[in-house]
Amino acid sequence: LFPLNEWKKRYNESLQTYRESLFTYQESQGEESLRKEIATYLYQSRGVVCSKHQIIIGAGTQQSLSLLAQMLKPSIRDIAFENPCYDGASFVFKQHGFSLKPVSLNNKGINIQELYDSLARAVYVTPSHQFPYGMIMPVSRRIELLKWANDRNGFIIEDDYDGEFRYKGSPIPSLQSLDTKGRVIYTGTFSKSFMPSLRISYLVLPEVLLKEYHEHFSLYEQAVPTLHQRTLGLMMKNGEWSKHLRRVRTVYQLKHVTLLAALQKELNENITISGESAGLHILVRAHNDMTEQQLINAARKQDVSVYGTSRYWLTEVPKQKPHVLLGFGSLGREEIEEGIKRLKKAWL
Repeated sequence: LFPLNEWKKRYNESLQTYRESLFTYQESQGEESLRKEIATYLYQSRGVVCSKHQIIIGAGTQQSLSLLAQMLKPSIRDIAFENPCYDGASFVFKQHGFSLKPVSLNNKGINIQELYDSLARAVYVTPSHQFPYGMIMPVSRRIELLKWANDRNGFIIEDDYDGEFRYKGSPIPSLQSLDTKGRVIYTGTFSKSFMPSLRISYLVLPEVLLKEYHEHFSLYEQAVPTLHQRTLGLMMKNGEWSKHLRRVRTVYQLKHVTLLAALQKELNENITISGESAGLHILVRAHNDMTEQQLINAARKQDVSVYGTSRYWLTEVPKQKPHVLLGFGSLGREEIEEGIKRLKKAWL
């Protein structure tokens, strides 16, 4: 689905148009033209209110979070995480010496009372599609979370890693769009919607942290190649990015429908599905006596890859029937149907 011809065309245009500047060092925050396009896109798609001056381009989410951790470290030592959570994020903050405070989840997302009890002044959340469980945080819980940040004089890190892909219900405004006190740090990536090897992510900093960045961190050189940034910026400016996004949304939704229909047909009452309203993966809990590793091994014997979720827990994994993660983004619809037939053989 990658628009290779359009990418090559805009890449060559970048080479010709910006030839002289290719031999100079770029702005530390990233190419101004790309940051401008991202600010426009975020406002139109997610309600994020920001200027290009608040955006910092990063080489992937972990690199962006590493920079953010250094900005937060002088004043914050404890950071709360959803439990379970994206281990790539928790790993970054742990490596920077933060004390991680696990907070449980319910059907609306992170438990607010536990968050207060943790005494942390920062929290990392994935409200648009919790990773890995997949619940979508309702507006009421988002407002409670913003109140916590105001009460604690703290920060919310909103990771909107696949917010482009929602299949049920109306889009919910981002936390950042509801924030009136400058408490939300918004982070996003082009890895899910465009190409992971491109390594382009971004931070949207509130004004108080933007000041911290300029005073202490602006000497960090920009890590993403100029040509890649300018090429992506041209594609966004000329409408090719939006066209691509509409196309992949349609394709992924068809794959999503195919996956759910196949699961219902082949496994039906033998499984419980969760996290099916958005994103590029769902969770399945098999109603058998297999452990997580046994489910994975049995699937592998049928040449099907599924993924465990125990690695995402910050505490001991609860003693319950295990969840496994099914990703469908790179598979064709026939492959999805065949894969579920094989899982039926593996698990029943």
